[in-house]
Amino acid sequence: MPLAKLFGGDIYYEVNGQPTNSQSTPIIILKPLSRGPVGVQPFINLLAANFTVINYDQRGLGQSQPPLVPGPVPMQERAIEILELLDSLSIKKIHLVCHSTGCGIGLSMADMHPEKISSITLISPWTHADNHLLKMQNLRVSAAKALEPLDYFRFNISLLYPTHYRRDHEQGFSEMELVNQNLKVDPKFISDGLIPILKFDSRKITQKIKCPTLVSFSIDDQLMPPWFGKSISNDILGSELQIFNNGGHMLPETCTVELASGIIEFIKKHYP
Repeated sequence: MPLAKLFGGDIYYEVNGQPTNSQSTPIIILKPLSRGPVGVQPFINLLAANFTVINYDQRGLGQSQPPLVPGPVPMQERAIEILELLDSLSIKKIHLVCHSTGCGIGLSMADMHPEKISSITLISPWTHADNHLLKMQNLRVSAAKALEPLDYFRFNISLLYPTHYRRDHEQGFSEMELVNQNLKVDPKFISDGLIPILKFDSRKITQKIKCPTLVSFSIDDQLMPPWFGKSISNDILGSELQIFNNGGHMLPETCTVELASGIIEFIKKHYP
């Protein structure tokens, strides 16, 4: 079990593809925190067929230790987790592949230490807590307080995944319902995860980004709609766009092959 022993709390990580070394430029993936029946591993496997991919758990999630101070963790502190992990692995530069909340973490790291970033891919990003995002995220907290576990699971899935994908994976989602129907939903845990999103403003950062950047989003994303990705792309000089029509918010699951292929082509174009 790879476990980086760090002062701020141990971080669990996995290396997919080739082993890391001080000369390599691996991908660090800031993966989705939610999961559907397929999960994110097939997406990681596709990237790992071409690059070394480091997949880690944020502190307080998965198999990593909780942060020293409980409660909401700002994006900048999440970025420091990555820096600590890189130092422990003697890695000098990385490609960042970020999804949703991970986009805020990745942009924070690019702002703090641009010299460590070879490229950044932003999947289903947001710019700031506009009226839409504020209402949607607060709705998720209210739903967690009001709904029974099974109903909250169904509510959340309906926000994250498009209808065609839920239909195509109906059996898998039904099996997940059996697991989630008795799991207690902690509204504070959900709120603690959403507060850093609502406090983060990428507009202070994106105009300073100089590394090759790919922005991927879907037109039908209910949670972080396409105007966020378009705005970020306009702000980052020379950025490239990968737009989907019906992938919802969870593109690494819903558009796995197309998304991974686009990222691989993007990185290889800039770093052949």
